[in-house]
Amino acid sequence: MQPPPELAARVREHGAGSWPGLFTGNELATLHADADRLTTGPHALHFPTSTRVWDLHLHGDRFVDLLDHTGLETLLDDLLGPNHLLSDHSLNVVHRGGRPDRWHLDYPFNEMRDLTTGSLLGLQCILALDDFTADNGATRYLPRSHRPPRRPGPDLDLAGSPVLVAAGTLTVLAAATWHRSGTNTTDRPRRAILLSFVENWIRPMTGPPEPGPWGRTTRTRRMLGLERPPETIDGHLVTGPREDLV
Repeated sequence: MQPPPELAARVREHGAGSWPGLFTGNELATLHADADRLTTGPHALHFPTSTRVWDLHLHGDRFVDLLDHTGLETLLDDLLGPNHLLSDHSLNVVHRGGRPDRWHLDYPFNEMRDLTTGSLLGLQCILALDDFTADNGATRYLPRSHRPPRRPGPDLDLAGSPVLVAAGTLTVLAAATWHRSGTNTTDRPRRAILLSFVENWIRPMTGPPEPGPWGRTTRTRRMLGLERPPETIDGHLVTGPREDLV
């Protein structure tokens, strides 16, 4: 499955866009079961109103399958360029009472002393495992707030646009887009897989894992930082000793 043809343009222009139906039926049900298994397992970190599990690619083939998704590769190559890097791959479960956080930017902009312009630099992708509704605290974002990148004030009172999507939808946010979570007033958790990516020259939030089955393809090895693409100078492959190039 390839991304909707207008998705990349919408992310560039509006700062966010959605890919409905990326997962449906048995595939979605399997991801649900994996999420529930991890939420109650030894790798889960429990907070007052949420549960998180990091580095999902270390916890099963289906999470590696997600990184290797051909359509996702097409979208990320378009928006971030080739050989982009995985910065975060986590499960986020918001329980009843989960409260909104502040309007914020995502990595790498939230770590910059001086914000740069001209490129997206990074993306936050949210794969909804449950329907995102107004009642269960769907993510909210401020359209076009990424152009140019700037920091939101600490006490902003903005409604923003809610990301109201069906389970199985992938929502893609530019890293500089202002966004925040909502309030979950239901009795059910709101589950999502978060995938953060950065351009190939930016240091990811997490370091590369040890070699393992998650590095099963050249794409995943490069995305995880286990392997670098061939070095080039002026578009030509570097094949000889480096001292010859000084």
